[in-house]
Amino acid sequence: MTERRHTGPLQVQKPLYPEGRSVCHTVILHPPGGMAEGDTVKIAVTQGADSKTVLTSPAAAKWYRSRDKFSSQEVRIRLGERAQLDWLPPENILFEHARADFRFQLELGEEASAIGWETFVFGRRAMGETWDAGTLRINSQVVNRQGLLWVEKADITGGSRLRTATQGLGGFPIAGMVWAAAPNCNQTLAEMLAPALPFTDVLRGGVTCLNRGFLVVRVVAQKIEPLRDLMVRCWTLLRPAIHGRDPQPLRLWSV
Repeated sequence: MTERRHTGPLQVQKPLYPEGRSVCHTVILHPPGGMAEGDTVKIAVTQGADSKTVLTSPAAAKWYRSRDKFSSQEVRIRLGERAQLDWLPPENILFEHARADFRFQLELGEEASAIGWETFVFGRRAMGETWDAGTLRINSQVVNRQGLLWVEKADITGGSRLRTATQGLGGFPIAGMVWAAAPNCNQTLAEMLAPALPFTDVLRGGVTCLNRGFLVVRVVAQKIEPLRDLMVRCWTLLRPAIHGRDPQPLRLWSV
């Protein structure tokens, strides 16, 4: 790591090197542990050419109840030539009446590669919440030198039909995705992942390969634990193919 700056409580912990000095594991820490009404968090990351980074956080992000204003998180990551990124944050938990604005942008340099995931939990099931009221806005995009690889825009409300529709979330309270961007992302790689994706009343997953080197795995679940396990399995299969490196489970996952 060459530079580290922050304003407010958001911080970057000391870099770790469990895979040797060539791969920097970095933990982004938000001590408040949650997003209150009107809070804004902005994360900007720049990776130089040939750099290799694993970025994560120590705990789930909690989005608290809001009466009026949105809370927002904006993540912008820029990768230099041949840089490699694993973006592996824990899940986002949306409390009842939460208003969350989630923005993510990734720019890939020539021959750069990236694997990432995001998870959204609608309501605290243990508290009896069903997330009948609230709003989640998503605006994510991945671009490279040739142009736009992927864009995702969504506006999900507590009473939306999207939450129950078969072509939407199908009534599942948890939704996640694993994505990969690299020159060698292709249909063959997607077909390698497909047999590992279940389709049950508890956990469902599917994979799609898009043009120009991008694929996405979408998962819905009744419980967070099996969804986490499935996403880790997808990452375990993707990492050797995308980065040419063996998967190294994060120590945070065993805490």
